[in-house]
Amino acid sequence: MQLNKVKLKKQAQRFLVFYGITFLISWVVLFLLIYVGNGRTLKQAWSILVEVCLNILSHPFYWILLLIPFLLFLLVKGLISNYRKKGTKGLLIGLSLKVILPLLLLFTIKESLQYYRLSESFDYTWDHTVENSSSYIQDFEAQDDKQRGIHTFNIASNLNDIEKLKTHNFEWITLTPFIWQANYNEPEMGIPSEVRFQETKERYTQIKEECDKYGIRIMLKPHIWMRENVPGKWRSNIEMNDSDQWDLWFDNYEKVMLMYAQIAQDLGFEQFCVGTELESTVREKPEKWSAFIQNVKTVYTGKLTYAANWNREYQEVPFWSELDYIGIQAYFPLSDGGNPSLEQLEDAWQPFISEMKEVSDRFQKPVLFTEMGYRSLQGTSRIPWEWGSFSHWFSKISKKEQYHCYESFFNTVWKQPWFHGVHIWEWQGSMTHGDNTSFSIEFKPAMNLVAKRFVSP
Repeated sequence: MQLNKVKLKKQAQRFLVFYGITFLISWVVLFLLIYVGNGRTLKQAWSILVEVCLNILSHPFYWILLLIPFLLFLLVKGLISNYRKKGTKGLLIGLSLKVILPLLLLFTIKESLQYYRLSESFDYTWDHTVENSSSYIQDFEAQDDKQRGIHTFNIASNLNDIEKLKTHNFEWITLTPFIWQANYNEPEMGIPSEVRFQETKERYTQIKEECDKYGIRIMLKPHIWMRENVPGKWRSNIEMNDSDQWDLWFDNYEKVMLMYAQIAQDLGFEQFCVGTELESTVREKPEKWSAFIQNVKTVYTGKLTYAANWNREYQEVPFWSELDYIGIQAYFPLSDGGNPSLEQLEDAWQPFISEMKEVSDRFQKPVLFTEMGYRSLQGTSRIPWEWGSFSHWFSKISKKEQYHCYESFFNTVWKQPWFHGVHIWEWQGSMTHGDNTSFSIEFKPAMNLVAKRFVSP
């Protein structure tokens, strides 16, 4: 019994040493990548590292990754023990049982799962005739007063994608910087340093210059992102304990947003979104929002909107008259289950259309979908807002359902006279294929459909 305790203590000490060394090495490597790979000064690299650290350390996946070196150590130790006991034969048996067999099993499971996930039958013939081969957008918005936009990520390192977006008839892109807030009930948030502010401005300048080549316009749409994941709480549930905390939250929010509004003004971005899905703050402090919007107008002279959640919030926002567009995060549920028909999806839009028209008429403002997207996933029409879950790793890929969701939108909402356009979620420049369940439309039939309906709705 005493021997087992000693052995366990040694194992624990060895584990902690491995874990600690791996932790330190990971941060040294990250620091060097930031410092050397991006040409930053030591002070800039350290500032970025601290911000990245605060984000990464809140993710359990990072702590799991740190286990890998220790597990490899145990594997090698076990193989050495096999060799010492039975020589080459023992080593081969150990390799077979501990390495080759598990890898073969994992490979078989992965391939079988992928075969199931890709088993949907959806024959689609790509129509290249709708693509814009000219060197400039065709400016359909000038004809029908509807924005054709998409949220872009990794675009600064994939500037060639801007030409691809022009080719597929997008006339707007949305840039989405994140504002880090520690918790839903704490007023502190990450206010960019002057160094980070200038870096962001330089990056956006490159994007703007590339967009100008094709006539593509830009909406800047900052999002608050919670560092701590509290179940059932996100940016729509922000709440403070007292008036002093509310004042501090609005002071911090205004400070960050006016920095971004200044960037939008300096670079000539055509549109600015003053907030995204901040329902509880709008409900609790509408007068603060009105004052904030007026302050934004002293900095930024372009078009303004606010991105309200589809579920009740957009109907209750009191300050639409102070903005140019009624912005909606349009993740309306369109079905009760998988495999809905196109007709069922179109029918599901009807009550939402009536509700949106009522709000548009009440404020005499057009509706703009500041966000709308569907995963290429079976069941995406039922809960289109679902960002991701463990079950998605095993879910069936459905480019067909994604396609029909977009098709139902164009057949119903797009043609409404009070509707001013859509900014689709999303375009990921790092995507290399369409065989996934992500929101991204790259290399999926939905991308060709959007290009086609942007030309001829």
